[in-house]
Amino acid sequence: MTFTLTINGTPAPQGSKRHVGHGRLIEMSKKLPAWRQAIIAQTKTTLGPDWDPYDGPLHVIATFHLPEPKKSRFGTHPAGLPDLDKLLRALGDGLTQAGAITDDARIIRWSARKEWAADKPGATVTVHQIGD
Repeated sequence: MTFTLTINGTPAPQGSKRHVGHGRLIEMSKKLPAWRQAIIAQTKTTLGPDWDPYDGPLHVIATFHLPEPKKSRFGTHPAGLPDLDKLLRALGDGLTQAGAITDDARIIRWSARKEWAADKPGATVTVHQIGD
């Protein structure tokens, strides 16, 4: 079983936190809440209200389309921030919160890349449920 999503919005990383006092930590990325909402909204729209979350081994294929800066040290390769692993963390948690998958711990294989957006930033995501 497989589904594919096209998520519009600026991909944001999850993972780095900063201490704000009294034992509280908050996400460093101010763009994360909007990105998380985009993931959740598109997932729910695509899958519909009767979706049963995948609860088995998963392979997730993700291409993140990032806004191209005016200058890039690496030319045609988006080899700078945000970190790919932190983009994946945000995606996995978003798919879980949206009810597409029961837990991002079910993801046993990631195939992922970053590229400059040709038009609009976002992500293309395909989730395959792996059968035994």
